[in-house]
Amino acid sequence: MNFSLSPAALRGRIHVVLLFRILWIMILFMVCRILFYSFNAVFFPEISFAHALRLMGGGIKFDIVAVFYTNILFIFLMCVPFTFKYRKGYQKFLDYLFIITNSIALSANCMDFIYYRFTIKRTTWSILKEFSNQDNMGTLFGGFIVRYWYVAVIWILLVVSLVKITKIIRVGNRPELPWWGFFLVHAAWMGAIVYLFIGGVRGGFAHSIRPITLSNAGEYVQKPKEMFLVLNTPFCIYKTIRRSDYERAKYFAGYADADKIFNPVHTPEAGQPPFKPMNVVILIWESFGKEMVGGYNRHLENGTYKGYTPFIDSLMQHSKVNWYSFANGAKSIEAIPSVLTSIPGIKEPFVTMRYTDNKLPSFPEILKTKGYSTSFFHGAPNGSMGFQAFVNLIGVEKYYGKTEYNNDADYDGIWGIWDEEFLQFWANKMGTFKEPFMSTLFTVSSHDPYKVPQRYEGKFPKGPLPVYQTMGYSDFALKKFFAKAKTMPWYKNTLFIITADHAATFAHYPEYQTSAGNFSIPILFYAPGDSTLAGRDTSTLVQQIDIMPSVLSYLNYDKPYFAFGKNIFKKPPINFAVNYDGVYQWFNGPYILQFDGQKTVGLYNYQEDKLLKNNLKDKLPAIQGPMELQVKAFAQQYINRMLDDKLTVTP
Repeated sequence: MNFSLSPAALRGRIHVVLLFRILWIMILFMVCRILFYSFNAVFFPEISFAHALRLMGGGIKFDIVAVFYTNILFIFLMCVPFTFKYRKGYQKFLDYLFIITNSIALSANCMDFIYYRFTIKRTTWSILKEFSNQDNMGTLFGGFIVRYWYVAVIWILLVVSLVKITKIIRVGNRPELPWWGFFLVHAAWMGAIVYLFIGGVRGGFAHSIRPITLSNAGEYVQKPKEMFLVLNTPFCIYKTIRRSDYERAKYFAGYADADKIFNPVHTPEAGQPPFKPMNVVILIWESFGKEMVGGYNRHLENGTYKGYTPFIDSLMQHSKVNWYSFANGAKSIEAIPSVLTSIPGIKEPFVTMRYTDNKLPSFPEILKTKGYSTSFFHGAPNGSMGFQAFVNLIGVEKYYGKTEYNNDADYDGIWGIWDEEFLQFWANKMGTFKEPFMSTLFTVSSHDPYKVPQRYEGKFPKGPLPVYQTMGYSDFALKKFFAKAKTMPWYKNTLFIITADHAATFAHYPEYQTSAGNFSIPILFYAPGDSTLAGRDTSTLVQQIDIMPSVLSYLNYDKPYFAFGKNIFKKPPINFAVNYDGVYQWFNGPYILQFDGQKTVGLYNYQEDKLLKNNLKDKLPAIQGPMELQVKAFAQQYINRMLDDKLTVTP
């Protein structure tokens, strides 16, 4: 069959034209990536050819998203199942639409050939917003064109190629079909293209995949800055258009004044004992709200409540348990930074924001300086939730997912490997690690649609909500994990931390339906070789971001480090917890203060007023005043350090 790209050969093949034009834009995006590297190679030293290929290959996924978003209107208008789309005037309009929209996208890529040198970041929507306030944009832009005329020439050549490809690959005459046949055929084509479009802009078709974002580029890199070789500028702009970027906080004159109230730099005490090289094992349990645990809730149902996690109840008797414990976010993707970097999710999940390329505090990296090996386990398909990318960014050495498990017989068909089997896999793998090691696992089974393996149907109480049955199953899986771990030589030299990513997205009992209850999760510290690490603490609050500094204190870590959390094993300067629920929620002792960024909107004694019915705002100035100062200091430290890339301790 003789095939060419002439208009005659493409007569009636409108979907072939669409495919070829989209592929051409993909090629131009890759050309831009190569040119971006060429202009900025000094910022990316020691990249081997093999690694460069990995970076470029990873970039294709981000290019697909950007190209699809750029051409969303063009694709739709090419696919409508009506005959008028073959009219010459209509096609002429589409030609101009295709050239103009893609020329703008290519100009954004070209701009960062040079502008990257000044920001060391790809341009985002927030940067464009900053420029929108400039009165001399014409002068600035004109000067840019003059100084970097060769970039303008490159852009013109790219646009010329767009014009050429538009003239070569054109739509021919309408196919000879009755109107109803035409409609059915093209409606089917449109449905298929919509399906492919959705998969493309999400970054995949798997049920467990969350929409791709900037931090997903970390999956392909060895150093955080290499993310910008994987990303493209239009993608960064699109993904930050509706993100609420931070405006510099000015509650205090500067860092020194804010430090007097809240200081995120932790300094070891003089004369502390030598470092203890204990293994650190962290389990993050999907949707593990405090409501499910009988040990926390003996008062419910007139004292008859047993909960759904009998093993956790038994483990609490031998663990350090802080009675008031909180998540720092409401999403799974907020838990990993909270636990492993002591960075909470404030306003937006940290991993979806542009600050993931900052120098980050890292629990795994700190322990690596003490000779630890580090690993992360998640039984979902590799890449799900962006976990693999993020833990790679913070220096975790080995990632174990569904691919590494390599047995689909234990796949639940939606989220990942069943918890029972994957926790056994985890225990066995840790048996092969050289001590000391740090290992973290994120469970998957207690997730909608809340199913358990068929062999366990009817074994676990279902309760009033479907999530309870899966909590019983995951608790059973954890019991079997500890039974296996006890037989391992590393067990006695290990500190276990068990917590949740967030509370369940819904609750049954009213006290867990409040702004405080929605963030209430278990956090247990258990060391089988240390009987002194036990007991119930009803005064000191604990939160996910406290895990890193508390464990480092327990191990007698001897260098300064950065963490937004506090050390719960010493009396903290501020007995606080924080999360964001449309407003800042600042917990201090028995009180929760709700602050909208300008003023206090609520103050409650959440420990006595469990349903938060009695607003004490402006009634307790001796309580409210200091708490307002504290949340302002925290907010300023958080926001300004994000903006200034000051999230680590400077030597």
